[in-house]
Amino acid sequence: MKVWVGTSGYSYSDWLGGLYPAGTRPGRMLRHYCGHFPLVELNFTFYHPPTAEVLARMAEQTPEGFQFLVKLPRTLSHEEEPKDLPGFRQAVSELSRRNQLLGLLCQLPQATHDTPRHRGWLQTLASELTGYPMAVEFRHHTWFHPEVAPWLRERGLSLVSVDVPDLPGLYPRGLVQSSPTIYVRFHSRQAEKWYDDEKGRYDYSFNDEALGEWIEAIRRSESDKVLLLFNNCKRGQAAVNAQRMRELLAHMAPELKVVAPFAAPVQVSEQRLLFD
Repeated sequence: MKVWVGTSGYSYSDWLGGLYPAGTRPGRMLRHYCGHFPLVELNFTFYHPPTAEVLARMAEQTPEGFQFLVKLPRTLSHEEEPKDLPGFRQAVSELSRRNQLLGLLCQLPQATHDTPRHRGWLQTLASELTGYPMAVEFRHHTWFHPEVAPWLRERGLSLVSVDVPDLPGLYPRGLVQSSPTIYVRFHSRQAEKWYDDEKGRYDYSFNDEALGEWIEAIRRSESDKVLLLFNNCKRGQAAVNAQRMRELLAHMAPELKVVAPFAAPVQVSEQRLLFD
């Protein structure tokens, strides 16, 4: 079982002085990131549909073996706009041909309930993006029942597990699986700010007990591949928690193969390059 650990996004100004040395320019952040983690989940693609050229430039900054997970644009996951499918497929094909596309993420909003219409749209996405592994994250509790996992499996889709607060109506926290790949997204357990404060929602740090619960669940699972992505990106907590998860995996589950970064961390002597 291979375990990949990374974060949701990498270009954050409040990571300066933490994961990134102070003064690191945005254009250099990905290079630094590759020295710490072997994959990244791109979330800017949710707000701005990517182009093949943009993804190619990003891939060129990464070492051989580094992997990308690409979040579907909101026009596809939230607005169900079919005209954007061909362009998105063309864009991600750039990473695929470089063997750097680990998968796609379709995060549905909480307003998307389990209905025939929404299932029909998922069927369309599965058909139009066939050939690319895609995982679906649900936010509404109506999707939490035993029939969903096999329905997704039949269409070549994976089910995302989430770490979220215990709130009525929200898809619950815990390990779920519909394919040989486990995909977990760590958001927060901050119930009081989940709905009231979009930024405060992700201002959260997972403690060792919470991370250990996931490690034990993963050890009991039957999986070929595990993807652990931290989305609590406020104040660099995602990077800190991801690094701590790697440490705990080595201590609690040494039998698991944790994928190491494909590049060495950028040395202090190289910081002059940041201002080229």
